[in-house]
Amino acid sequence: MLTAVRPPTGGTAAPRWGAPLRSALAVLLVAALGTAGCGGASTPDTVPSDLPGFTVRTAGPAPDPSQPFDLASALELIERRTYTPYVPKGPLRGPLRAIQGMCTGSANGRCQEVFFFYGQRLVGSVHAGVMSIVSQDGTTVVIELPQYRPGDPGCCPSGKPSRHAVRFDGSMLRADPPVPENPNNY
Repeated sequence: MLTAVRPPTGGTAAPRWGAPLRSALAVLLVAALGTAGCGGASTPDTVPSDLPGFTVRTAGPAPDPSQPFDLASALELIERRTYTPYVPKGPLRGPLRAIQGMCTGSANGRCQEVFFFYGQRLVGSVHAGVMSIVSQDGTTVVIELPQYRPGDPGCCPSGKPSRHAVRFDGSMLRADPPVPENPNNY
């Protein structure tokens, strides 16, 4: 934040080059912020207004669902995003698949994300403090979000969990009912 400073009374005012310097610095800052993260410009993250808990990637061609699913590559991608994936116990039927992960290094485990793949492509994710994948059949993934009530300790949400059926419509993920802004009411 830039603030104006008055010259001391009875003295000579400071040189007037302060405003042009601040303007030049502001232009440089805007330019730097405008180019930050340009490496991912071809696949921007957008958050549809009807799915506030989702990060959805909608750019690029539609994924090919007939591709064989490479679980090792999917787990590696999740790890590169600084999450420790929960390795699925059995094969994941597709084309829509979900893998849950926890923020690597999380002290209490209340930093989780479910990553959604269509074919081999990551098409989105949902982030919450605590969640679980209840079921997935290749076209629908059902996630459950425990709900905290006022006064609940972090370990023990006592509210009725909410369930959300997630599908991929060819361009984006849709949840029924939509995932709320505060998925765990925490």
